[in-house]
Amino acid sequence: MAEARIQLLPEEVIGKIAAGEVVERPAAAIKELVENSLDAGATAVTVEIREGGIGYFRVTDNGRGIAPGDIRMAFERHATSKIRQSSDLNSIATLGFRGEALASIAAVAKVTCTTRTQDQVAGIRAVNEGGQMRTIEDAACPQGTTFVVRDLFFNTPVRLKFLKKPQAEGALVSDLMMRLILSKPEVSFRYLSQGKTLYHSAGDGKLESAVFSIYGNEMLRSMRKVDGHMNGVVLHGYVGIGDSARGNRGHQSFFINGRYMRSTLLSGALEEGTRERVMIGKYPTCVLHLTMPYDQVDVNVHPNKLEVRFQREAEVAEAVTTLIREALRDRDAFERPVEMLLNPEKPAVKPVEIAKSGPIRPDSTQIDISVQKSAIPVPAPVNRTSVLKQGTIPQFAQPARFRETPRPVAWETHAPSLPPTVLQPVSPAGAMPEPVVEQVSALPPETKKTLKLLGVAFQTFILVEYADNLLLIDQHAVHERLLFDRLCKAYDQHAAGQELLIPLILPLTRREQALLEENRALLEPMGLTVEPFGDGEVRVSSIPMVLGQPQARDFILELLDQLENERGLNTVEKRRAAILQLACKKAVKSGDPLTEEEIRDLVERMIDQQVTPTCPHGRPLVVAISHTELDKRFKRIQ
Repeated sequence: MAEARIQLLPEEVIGKIAAGEVVERPAAAIKELVENSLDAGATAVTVEIREGGIGYFRVTDNGRGIAPGDIRMAFERHATSKIRQSSDLNSIATLGFRGEALASIAAVAKVTCTTRTQDQVAGIRAVNEGGQMRTIEDAACPQGTTFVVRDLFFNTPVRLKFLKKPQAEGALVSDLMMRLILSKPEVSFRYLSQGKTLYHSAGDGKLESAVFSIYGNEMLRSMRKVDGHMNGVVLHGYVGIGDSARGNRGHQSFFINGRYMRSTLLSGALEEGTRERVMIGKYPTCVLHLTMPYDQVDVNVHPNKLEVRFQREAEVAEAVTTLIREALRDRDAFERPVEMLLNPEKPAVKPVEIAKSGPIRPDSTQIDISVQKSAIPVPAPVNRTSVLKQGTIPQFAQPARFRETPRPVAWETHAPSLPPTVLQPVSPAGAMPEPVVEQVSALPPETKKTLKLLGVAFQTFILVEYADNLLLIDQHAVHERLLFDRLCKAYDQHAAGQELLIPLILPLTRREQALLEENRALLEPMGLTVEPFGDGEVRVSSIPMVLGQPQARDFILELLDQLENERGLNTVEKRRAAILQLACKKAVKSGDPLTEEEIRDLVERMIDQQVTPTCPHGRPLVVAISHTELDKRFKRIQ
């Protein structure tokens, strides 16, 4: 075999390699062209795609246009009007600057450019296919530039093969347009797919108008406005906490000097600023614009210009965290009082003062004991809107209809084996250590004893006396397990859904709608039927049977986050299990007061169905403390 010689690659090959660095997919090509439009001073930009942008896309603007003498040079590599020397890279003020975008797109597609500057009577039309200029001719057109790109990757079939389906590629373009609209409120964007307008922003210069055009009025009203400056950073925008928080970081949008960027530094600063205002497992949402000196930020990190470096990272992070925290501070102390926490260093009161001083913190040396009657304590009637009351939906609040095999059961019943978790004995000397749990059966399977309901502790743990054991049953974990098993069974029988009398109309972004459509085959068997309904909305006509209509909105938003997070799961079974677990998060919660009938029904169904001794997330359902261990703890026996 002859020795390989080092040689220069042909220009055609160089162009295709460079194109792969800039043009990964239709969304990347559209991003480059729209950024060029914005750099050309456009105040109105229209983007139209067909077949997800693979077969066709168009970008039209009303910017300055391209002079006739520059049209041929515009398609050359590293040709640009935006920088002149290497020092210009230290303070980049334009969105594009490398001069690679148009040449890279033309190298792998069929491009038609129609353009006219203000001082020209007629425009020109240039056709470039695969990097080769075919024709340049006069054309009638308004001021500005229109690029029509057809057959992306027509001459590089390997790259074409690795593109996603048109629907998925279109969703990525929708996500791009969302960021562009939020990045430039002063520009009117219009986005069409398959001839239908999906986004149309006002272009009035107001960020709230841009947010409204993407997320709608409900989301905009729930977000908190941020406006301030610190450490040379001017911060302006909106932050979403509480119900506006989501299960992933996909709705965190940061813009630096008008350019959308991804930054773990900024995400960390945002989450630090919203700490204790967002539930565990959730992430704040945001649309935040940072304005800072151009020489303090480096956007020339990667060809796609989505990554950024800051010269003074610690100061930028401090500014973002502090300004967000200040914006979230509740100033109306009367309407939103700050909860006062007892000082853990406060000395313990004497036993005789307990009744006067109220509850004692767990870290005190005293113990606050609420003594109840031996009879079953039945809570007062409560008007609940939780999972327990959902109209015609068979829920825990209707035990007779909830049971799959109803039967009259006296509470003095014979219970089968319940494999609980047993707390190990505690050393008499010193403080109580962390309990060691062990999955053993404290209830022999052949033993026939009666159950005695004692009550509920902390509106969380059902207390049951069984044989020589005190059972503590986690009401949420048990209900979650029962719902999960029931939904799995119904899923397998294709009977997991229930029709809504009044369909739910829900506003979603185009990216979220595409995500639901991609997973339609997975969602419909579990009872969720979602259909497009107008622009930016979907119609929910059926939901999983374990849910009620008031819960449907939150469930779908959490479902979207779950689908985004579980993209990497390699089997449908794993994704199915994850979604079913999400549905069962709607079980009765810790702190929900239950009636005596509800408590009995919950325990009876747990026994009847011989459920797995853990909830779908692996937490134990039952903890048992034996009579012997209690005697030892109170020094009744040695």
